[in-house]
Amino acid sequence: MKVIVITPACNEELHLPELIESMVNQTILPSEWIIVDDGSLDNTSHVIKKAAINHNWIKYLRKEKSNLRAPGRSVIETFYFGFNEIDTLDYDVVIKLDADLVLPVNYLQTIANYFQKDPFLGICGGVCVIKNSNKKTIEKGTNLDHVRGAIKAYRKDCFESIGGLLHAMGWDTVDEHLARYNKWRVLVIPNLHVLHQRATNKEFGFSKAAFRNGKMLYSIRMDIFLLLGNCLKRCFKRPYFVLSIAMFMGYIFAFFTKQPKIVQPELGKFIRKYRYNKILQRFSN
Repeated sequence: MKVIVITPACNEELHLPELIESMVNQTILPSEWIIVDDGSLDNTSHVIKKAAINHNWIKYLRKEKSNLRAPGRSVIETFYFGFNEIDTLDYDVVIKLDADLVLPVNYLQTIANYFQKDPFLGICGGVCVIKNSNKKTIEKGTNLDHVRGAIKAYRKDCFESIGGLLHAMGWDTVDEHLARYNKWRVLVIPNLHVLHQRATNKEFGFSKAAFRNGKMLYSIRMDIFLLLGNCLKRCFKRPYFVLSIAMFMGYIFAFFTKQPKIVQPELGKFIRKYRYNKILQRFSN
């Protein structure tokens, strides 16, 4: 299978070299890897240019910033900046890959194998792990029902059937529900570990991330009961009630300020039904 990889990178000179090394050492190489420098102020561009000189399947692009970086929207704008410059149009799989990761040597091979075996598989990926005191552990917040936005692989037909990715916070939730809605399967490969060189949301702050997550839940038409369920789960994780309150306030803020919904009513109904079914399955097991 022909695999295309697109990596948005902003101020990643410290992390990107390890990702590049891990990509170069893959058991199968991508047909094309486009790394987009999203207006970095450090030496990210130099790192990408050096890699592109050494490997003709790596392409360097730079996107200058026109406004402040916003989680969700900015990364997708940068992704599409690269996606629109793809040379190999007859690819089978496109992967959106963050710049602060380190891949196991068989990552692309494993992803390709799963897509080959299952023609109805639309989205798949491994799980992120972090390293503490020379010990690797699965990153907090990992959900084996959800492929992290940092490591998402899409079958081309699925990507096109869902209309690509939303330019909004919550894109990596909506894409999976749209895929399921269109009869595609979504798969997390639990034993395929990808090293995350820094914790998710560390850049923007965990409380701010929880507040934004609350707004996102409103935007995808989650009801108040599903919101409370999400908040309850976070009550038992550090820093305990802080993140729950932040998420709740984000949802309430979105409600009273009439933030735009990013999914149609039909899809919203599908999402709610899916989440309630998952809750029932958990209690019945």
